[in-house]
Amino acid sequence: MNASPSLPLRGPKKPNKKLPPIRMGDPSDVARNQKARLADKSQADAKIRTGIYRDILVLLDLADRLTMDLSSHEDRYGIEWNGLARQLHAQYLADVVKIVPAFQAKIMSKEGAQGLPKGLYRRLLDFADACLAFMKWPRDTDGGDAAAAGAAPRQESEFMQACQRFKQACADMRQQICIFENERPAGEASFFG
Repeated sequence: MNASPSLPLRGPKKPNKKLPPIRMGDPSDVARNQKARLADKSQADAKIRTGIYRDILVLLDLADRLTMDLSSHEDRYGIEWNGLARQLHAQYLADVVKIVPAFQAKIMSKEGAQGLPKGLYRRLLDFADACLAFMKWPRDTDGGDAAAAGAAPRQESEFMQACQRFKQACADMRQQICIFENERPAGEASFFG
């Protein structure tokens, strides 16, 4: 009973790197490539849509801050915010000026034009125009240092009205996107991804 020790059977070695897809023939290759392109396009569309929605939320937050009444506000250190209000509004306007051109570029880009829902694209263009009109308003009405003292309160009230209109436009656009998302047709892709 001299049996030789049995050697364990080893299966084929697994390849270290990923194998290329098996080429089954022309129709399956075309279908595979088309599926990959559609997945890439869907991912790019979702990226554009979420970027646009984030910009709308940031603009809404800035509009909300621009409409704050800082005239009667005083913090716990006794600092009156009335004197700081112009500086704060200038900073928030500078932030709006930074965001709006990039926001408009996203909408006007090829990916934006093709990837955004058709029902919302026109509304987004109108909203971008409202943002540009709001950005131009302070430059059009700014009289510089030569403005009369009596015109300053009137300009501030007009500025606050312009800020209120801008805030309302931002809130309406956010609401339109949410309505679209809740009522979109079954074949339409989600706005958020």
